[in-house]
Amino acid sequence: MATLLFFLLFTAPGEDGAQPSWFLVGINLLEIGAFFFASLLCFRNWRSTQIVSGRNVWFWIGLGLMSYTAGNILFFLWGTIWGLDPEVSLGDFFYIFSYIFLAAGMFKAVLPRRLNLEFSQWLIVVGIGLGGILLTIFVNLTAAEAAVVPPAPAPAFYLAQEAPPATPEVVPPTVPEPGAEASSAPGWVLQLNGLLEPLEGVMSLLYQMGDIVLLIIAGTLLVAFWGGRYSQSWKLIAIAAFCLYIADMFFAYAVSTDTYVEGSLWEVFWTFSAVFFGLGAVVENAVSVNSRRSPRRRRG
Repeated sequence: MATLLFFLLFTAPGEDGAQPSWFLVGINLLEIGAFFFASLLCFRNWRSTQIVSGRNVWFWIGLGLMSYTAGNILFFLWGTIWGLDPEVSLGDFFYIFSYIFLAAGMFKAVLPRRLNLEFSQWLIVVGIGLGGILLTIFVNLTAAEAAVVPPAPAPAFYLAQEAPPATPEVVPPTVPEPGAEASSAPGWVLQLNGLLEPLEGVMSLLYQMGDIVLLIIAGTLLVAFWGGRYSQSWKLIAIAAFCLYIADMFFAYAVSTDTYVEGSLWEVFWTFSAVFFGLGAVVENAVSVNSRRSPRRRRG
């Protein structure tokens, strides 16, 4: 809620559509803090011997959230502090590992349960997966159309006119790009950007695969844990995965159409994802601790 209020109250894009630097620092710190504290709550469940769903489940989820925190810190350094906009940065590797760890933890939560789902429930899971795949294909097609824009045809009366005499072309002086010489990034960072740039296509494919896998597992969690005493925490975990998927799809669409502006309102879904992961860990801990307590009977 605090992050949403921060977005709504303090967003003030400039004439070029970019947000002020203090606003970008604020939303990055809120997102980093949310993922960091959510990972600590998951690690608390891992250390507890009373967790019903299994300690390893929360270890992998906590490791995934901590890896996402590291990715956010590196993204903050690359973009906000050093003013770089590389196709692939060091933070992308931590993001990819976070998908792997989160998927492993969520899968471990589903694996011990016997999925005796009805036909309609399997249809829901399949529908969620197909919806995610179709949305990913739509984003890719949008990127392909944006990359190939045919030039507008010249008016007919221009074609009938005689071409004007050629004039010497005046070449303006070259201005260095802000992400290169003007950047305050260390030299090894600039060299690393050059080495990682060819991996753009591979990273994009891994992101899409990770989003689809998380979406399918989240749908399975909703169906498998719907109802029952321990369902509330996993409903929250599934909502967290959905929020992460929504933010990633908005980001992929904005990047593919070259309309991405850091600090857009939809980025609040990343922070929502961390909040719901943390809430899921808190609810799981509370339910597990209360279930292990022996009931006390009062004597009349």
